[in-house]
Amino acid sequence: MPPEIENVPVPTGRGQEAQRWMEYHDIVDTTPSIRSSDYEGILHCPFQYYLSRRLGLSPALRWSKALSRGSWFHKRLEFYRDTPEVAALAMDKLLQDRLEELEEICQTIGIKGESKDKVIERERRDFWCALGWYETSMHLETHQKIPTVHEFLTQDHFRPLGSEVGIRLHMPHTHKVGKVMLTGMYDTLLYHKAQNLIFIVDAKTTATDPQNRLMTCPLEFQTQHYMMVLKFALENKLLQSKYDLPEDVGVGGMIHIAVQKPTIDFGMKDRDYEEVEHTLQRGPRKGQTEIRRNYVGEPRFDNYIDRCNDWYRGQGEYLHNAEKWSMSPPINYSLTYGSMLQDEDYLDEYYARISLIRQYVQCKAIPKNFPRSASHLQQFGRMSPFTPFYLTPPKEWPDIIQAESFMQVDRDEDVEFIVDASCTAS
Repeated sequence: MPPEIENVPVPTGRGQEAQRWMEYHDIVDTTPSIRSSDYEGILHCPFQYYLSRRLGLSPALRWSKALSRGSWFHKRLEFYRDTPEVAALAMDKLLQDRLEELEEICQTIGIKGESKDKVIERERRDFWCALGWYETSMHLETHQKIPTVHEFLTQDHFRPLGSEVGIRLHMPHTHKVGKVMLTGMYDTLLYHKAQNLIFIVDAKTTATDPQNRLMTCPLEFQTQHYMMVLKFALENKLLQSKYDLPEDVGVGGMIHIAVQKPTIDFGMKDRDYEEVEHTLQRGPRKGQTEIRRNYVGEPRFDNYIDRCNDWYRGQGEYLHNAEKWSMSPPINYSLTYGSMLQDEDYLDEYYARISLIRQYVQCKAIPKNFPRSASHLQQFGRMSPFTPFYLTPPKEWPDIIQAESFMQVDRDEDVEFIVDASCTAS
């Protein structure tokens, strides 16, 4: 830690001195745009918002099984209209790029040998698991009018506008809220030609019952935010010429697709095998026979696809799923109609949420302005990588950032926004 210098004293608390101490160590705060995840994040813990969004801190090897596999699933969805061959090439390129990135990060922070190999192998496994989920779930018959998700997305009346579509725009001062920058990142935008409406498609992989997961979607800030950002963009004619759309095109709504994640991983059970009869040599069943599998070779992806198909359909060794799926299928849809944007209560709630976020976006980046929530220290059954910042004084944070291999990142830095402009809200 550098010694105290003139006008930059070592901070004794969480006030203004802490901010100057961060700046002295080149940890400079930003004023981020408002994203769909910000509201829930701030409600859960303003301090984590400060660390991740105002300071832009992120663990160099940020990983959780849920996040990694969900991200790969969304990446595959970008290529839903392409042939399997084209999609496979694109995904392989993305995987190779990611593995090269991980190699560089490991080299930078000193992870070598077996530890580095585990990082690489973990990413590969997550990639293949996510692809297995996608390839089976997208072609799974549902209880809805449209047999499969893939058939739903490729209906003739839809014209795809794009996947991973980024829109960033300013909302000027209104009587509801002050001037702020808004960002929407859309999985897929579809134009309904007959209805002259744009629909937002958002896929969610979930460990819970899809039907239960979808129940809260109309109330979520993400749904409100995505529809409002799209509404502002259309009102100010920011998309019409780009996509050759009628001037009066409107917001149709937000389609959520919830996909339950299989409880099976790509691994040693996906090797080829032969079934052999085995005689038990001991225990109460001594002398009885049973069928066992003798596995050989390396795991094969097509075998994992077969297992995922059985899991989603409740057949084979996953026959126990059949009754559950008959009551609540592992894939389901919901639609939040764009007409909700005409409801005054709905709009009031959105502006109130924006106002809350805005407080933390625009206040001085002083630690004490962002209350800590101890409940946030547990994530996915393990301690949050941000835990040391909660438990130590700011004077130690620069050392923690270096020792724990944190990086400063700008979430918008690598995003190609199709719209990046100021607009006027009605």
